[in-house]
Parts: sequence; structure tokens; C-alpha cells
Amino acid sequence: MSPSFLLLLALLALPARSRREQVPGGAQPGTADRNAPALSSSSSAARPSRFPRSRPGRRRGRLYCRVGIGFHLQLHPDGRVDGAHDASPLSILEIFAVSQGIVGIRGIFSNKFLAMSKKGKLHASARFTADCHFRERFQENSYNTYASAVHRSPRSGREWYVALNKRGKAKRGCSPRARPQHVSTHFLPRFRQPQPPELAFTVTLPEKKPPPPKLKVAPSPPRKSPGLVKYRLKFRFG
Repeated sequence: MSPSFLLLLALLALPARSRREQVPGGAQPGTADRNAPALSSSSSAARPSRFPRSRPGRRRGRLYCRVGIGFHLQLHPDGRVDGAHDASPLSILEIFAVSQGIVGIRGIFSNKFLAMSKKGKLHASARFTADCHFRERFQENSYNTYASAVHRSPRSGREWYVALNKRGKAKRGCSPRARPQHVSTHFLPRFRQPQPPELAFTVTLPEKKPPPPKLKVAPSPPRKSPGLVKYRLKFRFG
């Protein structure tokens, strides 16, 4: 073979060798492309989300039941639940969302949660359990009803509602009159609405100027009336 032919073969072999050296570990060129999506997906799954879930809104105020003379639902530190006609610190409640349509009710002063036992009795619990889950429904008359999300009548499946009697005492949820159509289960939320900040402004009143002094006018001399001329009527006859 001639030296020129050998030189030509060496030049042709150089590009193929350089391409092999670019792929590390003798891997095929397509494997890196196939592994790239898997690595990106695993890294994205391990990376925490930059948009955390927002905390559900909390409403603070009172629940007014229009039964009898009208009562505010209140939770006592000793676990009692009743109603008072006059607003008190025990009637300040905080309603927070647990899930869609399910809420919890906590007393701000007593730091107890409204709960309903399996016998339908209302009480204030120090721990938040499944007995403290209530289903909130909005009625057409702007009142709300709160039914236990766990307990109900075993035979008929009727829901047990939070209710007060005419004397302001808590009724059992299994009571025959504790129905959504009865006034004892209707509660009007009285929440504190955030008031917009007052805008400061100044008002400039025009200065009151004293009235100008009145010009003194000299009295005019009295006019002399001209002499009166008397005329005698002359009558002509014939």
C-alpha cells in the first residue's frame, strides 16, 4: 500500500473515534436522552411545592337562635352548652372549616369545642374529635343549621341538629322537634366584619370677615309742602 492511502484511512478513522469518546462509560447515545425525563420527573417530585395550601378561613362572632326571646349559643369552661339572651364573652365563637361543608365550633373564652355525643347530647369538649364535626347548611331565611356529621338516627337515618329550647337550654339532637324546619335549630351568624380604615382629611373653612361699617347718611331737610289751593264748585242750573 502506498503511504498516501494509509494517511487517508487514518484521517477517516479520527471522527468515529472522537464520537465514541464523547459518550462516557461506553453508553449508547440514546440512553442519556431516555434517562433525562426520568431524572427530571424524580427531581420535580422530590422538590417541595412553592405554593403551599392556604389555611382555611376562620369566622369569629356569635350564633343567635331566635327561639323564645332569642338566645346566643355559648360554651362554658365546665363543659355545659346553653343559650343566653344577652351577649357575653362565653358566646364569642370561632367557626373554622374542616372539609367541604363540615365545620368546627370553638369557644374563644372557654377554649372548648362544641360536640354532640352518640346519644345526641350537646357538650363542650376540650379535645377536637369526630363528635365535633358539624354539617353547616344555609337556609333561605338567612339562618344556618348545624347537624352532626357523625351521629344520626339509626333506624330512619334522620340527622341530629344543634338546637335550643324556649328557656335557652340545649336540646338533644334526637329530639322529635330538632328538625331543620323548626325555629329551635335556626342560628343567625353575627360575625364581626372588618371595618375599612378611616380616611383622614382636613376641611378648611373660609374666614368670616366682619361686615363693612354702615355709612352714615345725613338726614335730608324736610320738604315744605306747597300751598293748598281750594276750589269752589260752581253749579249751573238751567
